[in-house]
Amino acid sequence: MLQNGKNIMFNNKLIYSNTVVGPIRPGRKVGISGDTRPTNELCEFFKNCDLLIFESTFKSTELGKAKESFHSTALEAANLAKLSCVHKLCLTHFSTRYRNLIDLLDEAKAVFLDVDIAYDLKSISVPYRK
Repeated sequence: MLQNGKNIMFNNKLIYSNTVVGPIRPGRKVGISGDTRPTNELCEFFKNCDLLIFESTFKSTELGKAKESFHSTALEAANLAKLSCVHKLCLTHFSTRYRNLIDLLDEAKAVFLDVDIAYDLKSISVPYRK
């Protein structure tokens, strides 16, 4: 009721809608994908995500292995994010062969600037758009 502009009684008090409900705003869109190859369908599905969490199991130098194992490279994740008009990209699902993930991050940042690396219990702020 409050979200529809109607005031309500609660615990014998009148609650005015305009004191607790703000203006209508669009929600936030978060996309998550793993164990996959980039496709046109995924590009469309993730269109305009505020945050895309996408696997980057390999560096682009291992593209053959990525294709063979149905995984993606950091560069492919960044290209998908760019084509999908994503606002922020977080890379995840890394091959254990990479001790240092900076190379994967740098590879993605060459194409898409707002990139981060996922780790256990990481928290990412997804603000409302203005």
